[in-house]
Amino acid sequence: MLLLGSERRYVFTEAENGASAVELFRAAQRDADAACPFDCLLLDFHLPDMSALDVLKALCGNNTVPPCPTVVITGWDGVSREDGAKLLRAGAQDYIGKSWTSADSLSRSLDNSIERFELSTKRSVAEAALRESEERYRTLVDSLNECLYVVERIDGASDEPVDFRYVSFNPAFLAQSDIRGEIGQTVRHLLPDESEEWFSACDRVCSTGVPIRFERTVPNVDRVLELFAFRLGGAGSRRVAIIFFDITARKQAELQLRSQADALADADRRKDEFLAMLGHELRNPLAPMLSAVEILNLPPSAEPRHTQALQIIERQVRQMTRLVDDLLDVSRFTTGMFQLRLERCTIRQIVERAVATTGLLVLQRAHSLTVTLTARELYLHADAARLEQVVVNLLNNAVKYTDAGGGIWLTVEEENDMAMVRVRDTGIGIAPELLPRIFDLFSQAEQSLDRSEGGLGVGLCLVRRLVEQHQGSIEVFSTVGIGSEFVVRLPMVAEPDALSPLPVVPTSVSRRTERSIRILIVDDNVDAAESLGMVLQAAGEDVWLAHDGVTALTMALEHPPQVVLLDIGLPLLDGYEVAKRLRQQVGLSGVVIVAITGYGQARDRDLSTNAGFDHHLLKPVDMTLMQTILATVVQ
Repeated sequence: MLLLGSERRYVFTEAENGASAVELFRAAQRDADAACPFDCLLLDFHLPDMSALDVLKALCGNNTVPPCPTVVITGWDGVSREDGAKLLRAGAQDYIGKSWTSADSLSRSLDNSIERFELSTKRSVAEAALRESEERYRTLVDSLNECLYVVERIDGASDEPVDFRYVSFNPAFLAQSDIRGEIGQTVRHLLPDESEEWFSACDRVCSTGVPIRFERTVPNVDRVLELFAFRLGGAGSRRVAIIFFDITARKQAELQLRSQADALADADRRKDEFLAMLGHELRNPLAPMLSAVEILNLPPSAEPRHTQALQIIERQVRQMTRLVDDLLDVSRFTTGMFQLRLERCTIRQIVERAVATTGLLVLQRAHSLTVTLTARELYLHADAARLEQVVVNLLNNAVKYTDAGGGIWLTVEEENDMAMVRVRDTGIGIAPELLPRIFDLFSQAEQSLDRSEGGLGVGLCLVRRLVEQHQGSIEVFSTVGIGSEFVVRLPMVAEPDALSPLPVVPTSVSRRTERSIRILIVDDNVDAAESLGMVLQAAGEDVWLAHDGVTALTMALEHPPQVVLLDIGLPLLDGYEVAKRLRQQVGLSGVVIVAITGYGQARDRDLSTNAGFDHHLLKPVDMTLMQTILATVVQ
């Protein structure tokens, strides 16, 4: 009745007892399909069938508050403080005694109850959401296969070392750790051997909030862990979560891989050393053999069989020399020690020299070789000798893999700013499955048992690398039984105003009429020294021989030479030391010192230059280069 006189308009639904109120409330909930069908519930403390506490309990169910704001009207004298507290705990927002109830006080109580109910509902929703979030977090943490634990920094005195206490662990951590139920214990107490790196890292994460990843070796255990530490909460939080992974197996695999890589690098180094030594040892017997051929060719024999035999020996020796050179060139490429000597040259010069080199082999196989050049000169900035090597390799392959009487075409064309060299043959062709790897190292077609075509499978690999070193490209087209075509493209340079032709030198040893040159040959290979000496003596030179470094120095002082042809691998004193001492002798500082050696890698040339050598020639000596050097001495 008090509320009927209020300025605010109310709509009432009444119930005679507690059970009716509960049923009426639930029926209204079902009809309205809402959790709160009424704006407020006015509940008498003493009902015929139950108390207000019983009604609140029935309405709340499993919740802490009833579905709507509730004000309990107590007896005439009110209720005790204890009963009031019980009402509030049961879910009522307010209670008011009948003796002091007025329209205004009851309206204020209703308004306050509605406001409190809204706040309480929001708090309950927030708490439920927090519980759900925590449950999801706990489910996620517990389901992790990785170990996770949370620690909290203990703020002690400034002079005390930083410490942390354990807050929580996930099951994966407990499965891999000896720690059991030590929540609240400190890390320094439980793990006295823990590294200071761990404490420093966690302290830094806690202070800055910046996550950190680091590795840690478990003391006294052959285990390596990778830890990821991050702060839980915002600035000011003292909690740090650490996820760690056991990376022992990975570290062992890395060590194994590193060991294997070191072993491979060592094997590769030893392979390069072996190839260098192999080249040296193979060149040593080749040098006197080629020199002997030169000697037998002076003067030319009138006996055809004698001449033919010499030509066979010379061809085979030069073929062996080319194989050794190819093998060592590939080794230089793989070690990054290959260097080009770039200069301006023409495609015509390169092709003409390559044709001259392979001409005899073409004639022996009775092939026809057709060479087509462009009308105008095509200029390159290139290492002419290396590009000649490219064309010679391609021509040799065409000759070897084409049946006798076949055709070979060497064509030079111009395409935009590129010079193209095509080598085509009517040979056996290349199998389709071999084409994608034809330029790989040691790649060869299947050979018959007699290996009549020979080769090491390095020629085309060397060709491609030489072309690519010149910023060019090479491709191959082939059909089995019809033939193959290799196409080399090289970048051209502008035509110069005047081009100095490449020096033309004699291709065989010839006797000069000028004053002879005093030459000291130093080689512990007696055959190599004597055969080279005989060739030079036949050319009119004054030759002296020595077979070790000490004797060489003595002879040089007694009979000062103009040229010293000096092997590097000598007994007693090596060639480097002999060259250095020769440069220190009065009257010998200007002598021309030429390395005659089987060591031809870039570092070998650098060593000879630093030791005082003027030139570095490989065994067997190219007499064309020798004549060029001697010609400079005469001049």
